[in-house]
Amino acid sequence: MSVLLAQRPKRTYQRGAIACEKCAAPIYVYKPKTLPDEFSVRCAHCGGRGIYLKRAIAIEEAPERRKKPRR
Repeated sequence: MSVLLAQRPKRTYQRGAIACEKCAAPIYVYKPKTLPDEFSVRCAHCGGRGIYLKRAIAIEEAPERRKKPRR
């Protein structure tokens, strides 16, 4: 059974990234599908808040964040 677990591909999750209007630092959004057409987020780098459009989000694929495997 351990051989089957080693052959299983790793799962990925999607996150959205958008650039801050003031400092151009990336702002990550972890549930991009649930956002409305216009949304407001605060930048973690400079603290500025801006209104962004959902269609401006760049979708990134990232590996699963879990450290322990699911049962």
